Amino acid sequence: MKKKTWIFAIILLLAACSSESKNTNTKEESAPKTTEPSPPEKKNEEVKEEPVTEEVTSIEEEGTYIGQIDNNSIEVEAAGETLVLRLTDEVRGAVESMKDGAKVKIVYKKNDEGQWVLEQINEVSTPQAPTSKKLTYIVDGTSVEEDAVLTESELEYYFYKLPDFEFTAEEPRKDLLFATKFAETFVRIEPLSEEASIDDLKEWAKDELEAIGEVNEVNGVEVAGPAFEKTSLFITASKESYKKYIVIQELSNGDQVKYTVNLPEHKDAAKWEQAIWAMLSTLQTK
Repeated sequence: MKKKTWIFAIILLLAACSSESKNTNTKEESAPKTTEPSPPEKKNEEVKEEPVTEEVTSIEEEGTYIGQIDNNSIEVEAAGETLVLRLTDEVRGAVESMKDGAKVKIVYKKNDEGQWVLEQINEVSTPQAPTSKKLTYIVDGTSVEEDAVLTESELEYYFYKLPDFEFTAEEPRKDLLFATKFAETFVRIEPLSEEASIDDLKEWAKDELEAIGEVNEVNGVEVAGPAFEKTSLFITASKESYKKYIVIQELSNGDQVKYTVNLPEHKDAAKWEQAIWAMLSTLQTK
């Protein structure tokens, strides 16, 4: 009986070892890793840049209206050059009533075709000069004050004239201001164009004065006053009974005027000479 019991016990022991051995040798297989496909890389999209367009700005200037070229364009002198401006319907009426040579304010800009187009044009009103003013000048150390009247020339300038003088036009493009009592005392006034050759005028002036006597260059301020600080030429020649000046003066606006002053011997010559300088010092171009 005991023998059967031991045999049964040995069988159970062997069965247990066999089961443990199987558990030891069996390896759990790990679950296969699943990899999700990466999202496709996005291609760099080309960014199209819009062309940068410069804003066309309007230009505002003052100048001189020259006139119409045709029904669609005009010329205006501004900023030191001649502008050709295309007309629009908005400005056509204003241009039709504009006089050549008028001082104007313009607004214009360039269109897509590269043309300058007029947007606005207005005539600039110039302040009216008073009809008279008092002029003061010195004669032999004595101050003289007289009323002078506004006098305008067809050559687009004005000045103030003293009562002892008369004023008249003289061709070509010259005026004459002379003493009423003695017409041989006079000044010839000649506005100069931009094309005038100052060098040529200087040579001709010297030749003209050499016929009288020795030519001397003098200080304009000392002879005629502060208004003659800017002169391209201020020369004189004289003989016993006669004195003559030729002057090229630059005005405050840049225009130049030539004066030829004749002063023959006369008891009032000293007064008239100073009166002439006083009148010419008021001369302004329009």
